Amino acid sequence: MIRKPRVDPAHAAAPTAAKPELIVHPDGTWEIRSESVDYPVSYCSGTSHGPKLLTSTTLEFGGQQTCDNSDDWPHRIKIRLESTCPDFWCIIFQPEGALDTNWVTGRVATKTGGLGCDNSDRRKYRLVIEVYARGVYLDTVVGTNEPVLSCSL
Repeated sequence: MIRKPRVDPAHAAAPTAAKPELIVHPDGTWEIRSESVDYPVSYCSGTSHGPKLLTSTTLEFGGQQTCDNSDDWPHRIKIRLESTCPDFWCIIFQPEGALDTNWVTGRVATKTGGLGCDNSDRRKYRLVIEVYARGVYLDTVVGTNEPVLSCSL
């Protein structure tokens, strides 16, 4: 008779949840990958939208994240629009508006919105996005698109 080794529950290794890793690409898109081999190489991906002038009086911005594996739900993105003056010495960005997909228990978290321009003064804009998956905050992505637009909020 062959005996199997007995594992003492007090000394058994506890299963560990794979920690998601946020990878930001040079174009400002991102992926969330897992250290676990149980997941595909990339199981969430995201992108920002804008900022851009929709009309001469409306600035549009937003973002989207898609997670194909239901183990990564709920997921969420919080998008913050920031601005500064258009000159090279203006380096401090200030918050202008925000969008939140809230927690999503499906494949896609998306949100797009617009803000009205008070006047046509030129400003530099950018998006800052907080990324969440598996119900936890992972990190912040700063958009690489920083257009100077004739719209002051």
